[in-house]
This record gives sequence, C-alpha cells and structure tokens, in this order.
Amino acid sequence: MKLILRSPTVRSMVVYALSGIGFTGSNLILARVLPTEQYALFTLVIALGNLGYALAPAGLDGVVTRRHLEPGPRLFSSTLAASTLVALAFGVIGMESYGMSAALAFMLFLSSTAGGLMVVASARFQSEQRFSQSLLLGQSPNIVLLAAALVSVVAHESGAWLPVLISTIGFMVAAWVGWVMLARERRMRHAPAETPFSWTEALAFAGMNASGLVLIQLERLVIPHALPLADLALYGVLGAIAGSVYRVMQMGVGFSLLPRLRAAEDVLQRRRLVLHEARLVGAMAVVGSLAVWFFTPLVERYLLAGKYHLPGSLLVAAIVSGIGKIANAFSKATASAVADPRELSLVNLTGWLSVALGVAGALIGARWGLTGLIYGVAVGWFLRAAIAFALVGRHLRLPVSIPVTAP
Repeated sequence: MKLILRSPTVRSMVVYALSGIGFTGSNLILARVLPTEQYALFTLVIALGNLGYALAPAGLDGVVTRRHLEPGPRLFSSTLAASTLVALAFGVIGMESYGMSAALAFMLFLSSTAGGLMVVASARFQSEQRFSQSLLLGQSPNIVLLAAALVSVVAHESGAWLPVLISTIGFMVAAWVGWVMLARERRMRHAPAETPFSWTEALAFAGMNASGLVLIQLERLVIPHALPLADLALYGVLGAIAGSVYRVMQMGVGFSLLPRLRAAEDVLQRRRLVLHEARLVGAMAVVGSLAVWFFTPLVERYLLAGKYHLPGSLLVAAIVSGIGKIANAFSKATASAVADPRELSLVNLTGWLSVALGVAGALIGARWGLTGLIYGVAVGWFLRAAIAFALVGRHLRLPVSIPVTAP
C-alpha cells in the first residue's frame, strides 16, 4: 500500500478525485434543483468553458511544461493575447451555434481568458514537479463549481446564469493567485531573463491538446444538434456519475507521467515507468468500473429522486468510453514527453482525424439514441490512442543490445 501511495500518479488522482467530487456534487445538485432545460444549458456552457480555457493558451502550457519557460512579462503577455483571441472565438460560437444569450457568452469569454492564464501558471508548477500547487490551482474551478451549486440552492435560483457567474469569478481569482505566486517567486530568486520560445512548437501542442479536448466534450457538443435537449441533461448526469471516474484516472495519468518521462534517462526507465503505471491504473479502472455499475442506481434513486434514469446499456457505453480515455492519456503523455517535432505534428494530424471519426460515429450512432452516440465517440478515442502509440513507439523500444526479457 505504501508503494502505491508513493506513486505520483496515485497522489495526483487523489487530488483529481477530490476535485471530481466537486464537479460531480455540483452537477447532481443542479440536475435535481434546476429545470431540465436550464440544467442542459448549464451543462453546455460549462462544456464550452472547459474546452475554451484549456485551448486558450494556444499550446504555451505544453511548451512551459516541456521547456521550463521562465514565467515573466513576455510569457504573461503572450498568454493573455492568445487566451483573449481564443476566448472571443468561443463566445461567438456560443451565441451563433448554440443560441446563448449575450450575458452567458460574455461570461464564457471571461472564464476562457482567465482560465488560459490559470492553465499556464499551473503548467509552470507542473514543470517543476510541484504537483500539489499545480493541481490545487488547476482544479480549483471544480471546487468553486460546488460552491456555485450550493449558492443556487440557497438562493432558490432556477436559472443557469448564477452558477455560471460564480464559476467565472472562480477562474478569474485562480488566474490572479497563480500569477501573483509566480511573480513573487521570480523576484525572490532573481530569475534570469526570459528565453524565447517557438510558436510553431506551441501550436503543435495546441493542436494535439485540442483534438483530445474536443473528444472529451464531443458528446455535449453534438447532442444539441443530433438528439433532444433532454438527452444533453441526461448525459450531464451520466458524465457527473460515471464519466468523472474515468476522467480522474485520465487526468492523473497525463499530469504526473509527462514530466517523469521527460526526466527518464533511457528507454529502460521509460518502459518500467509506463508498464508500472499501466498495471496500477488498469487495476483502478476495473475497480472504478464495478463501482459505476453497482452504485449508479443508488445515486439515481436517493440523490436524484428518480428524476433521471441511466439504463445498464448506457452505463456499459460510458465504461467502454472511459477505458478509451485512459488509453489515450498514456499515449498523449508519451508523445508529449518524447516525440520529436515531426512526430508531434503527425500525432496532431491523426488526432484531428480521430475527432472527425468521432463526429461521424456520433452522428451515425445517434440513430440508436444517446447510447449509440457515446459508442460512436469512443471509436475516436481508441483510434487516437492506437495511432499515437504507433507513432512514438520507437521511444519505448528496447535497443538490440538489451534482451527482450528486460522490463
């Protein structure tokens, strides 16, 4: 047990799990107290916001993690400029594609801009393997989301605008705290001048991250165009209960594995690291799947008071999709850590091909309802993981001089 708890992946998952409790709790509370249409709207805004703030830095967070960039004025201004442009695009998408009000679209713009700054600050802590600070900063929005749900209950608010507003404020505070901490530390250590970075490398990371992030939110983005709005609310509940279990494992793997693979001295260390984490996370995925299967009906009955029903076929689809997400976390972390620029570009390209396949699969699967749509997106997840491993597999391949029996 001590060996398990020493694993940075497990420790990261503990923090992600606590954050996931905030996300799950807020969704279950709002699913119960908000009208179905308003809860569906809340789910959509949060999905676009999560996608927006993660894409907002345009890959600078990946360069910071990989190159250990100095967090000075140049990095801050570059992040702010990129985040503002991306956030503006998401605000327009919210209004034009999903019919959001101007107020909700403006809050989406603010949360995406501030979230981009927060992500880069968190990436700087991650690059130093200061996982606690990075995780607490990066996962704070989910805790704020729980507070937003509780405030909505106390205020007897039946609209989506209040929890979205509180969530937006949370992003702004997190960005401010993160950069104030970095600026203070930089002054104390008399840091050297900032080194230039490559936007080409940043955009390669942005593209690779974007395809995975779009896949994460793809069900929520496609459902309003392919299925009734009530299915979006039902998927929000499913994501809060079942999806969050696999999301915790997916994020825990990606967060801790990348910097450790970068620090590995040779292929043997990389192989041992990946195999050890795969066994550990695989066992946790089995336990998590059993928990999803047996405890979801209890949550349905006692926390949601029967307002939403998640049939067994839907739970199986969520489990299959979750396993695909975990596999993708391993492939993405490996590619981000060891791939050369050409390989990163190929992983980026094939990631978008996987998104296209996921969209096609979702639209085709929608003929069989929400369950079919989820299976369609899962095809994209498995394809993305398989191709990424194939492209960077040489970095985990043993040299000829080492026996194949080596770990």
